[in-house]
Amino acid sequence: MVIDFHCHILPGFDDGSKNTQMSLEMLRKERAQGVDRVILTSHFYRDREECGHFLKRRKAAFEHLLDAMQKDGGDFPELKLGAEVAMCRSLAYEDLKPLCIEGTNTLLLELPFEPMGSWFKDVQSIINSNSVKVVLAHVERFRACLDKKSFEQVMALPVTKQINTTSLLKDGFFLKRQLFKLVESEQVHILGTDAHNLDIRPVNIGDAMEILRKKGMEDQLKAMMKKAEKLST
Repeated sequence: MVIDFHCHILPGFDDGSKNTQMSLEMLRKERAQGVDRVILTSHFYRDREECGHFLKRRKAAFEHLLDAMQKDGGDFPELKLGAEVAMCRSLAYEDLKPLCIEGTNTLLLELPFEPMGSWFKDVQSIINSNSVKVVLAHVERFRACLDKKSFEQVMALPVTKQINTTSLLKDGFFLKRQLFKLVESEQVHILGTDAHNLDIRPVNIGDAMEILRKKGMEDQLKAMMKKAEKLST
């Protein structure tokens, strides 16, 4: 099973897909690239919105999308609701189950793009609570905002790490080489497109899978998809 673990395809919901037609086209591209399951991980910011309100908005957007898919009659991937939960201090003291991927206790957590001193202990508290299984979103992006020691501490956390497919395709040579090493050594575990639209941040999981295969990482790719399936089922 091929899974896109991280995307922003719900129409008109966050900074992702702007409308229903864009969402349908993004899903067609997912299917054309061999994707069987898409996890819809819309942004959730606890300091901006109450959880219940977010869940109500998300349900309405999802039902609208499902209705459009049915009317279209096309071949689409399976969809599962989730959220990309931005880390903030209060999360360490709240019930995070409603924000997990539906039917699971898997939480996609986005770390802050700031020095880690103010948030690292709270992240550890969430991880150690045992109520959720944490997946860190696009960990490779934190190389730019954390010093080497801090990034190593993040990578040492006993959680699943997701990387963006675009980083495998468009990062500079040096950074991309580092990321391939992380994939090869299985220090990163799940792929997600983090797709927001059809052009600047598109669905590109097919190209990313192909480049991993060309580099002899078919086994690592299969392990990534098995991990994604387990955490989203």
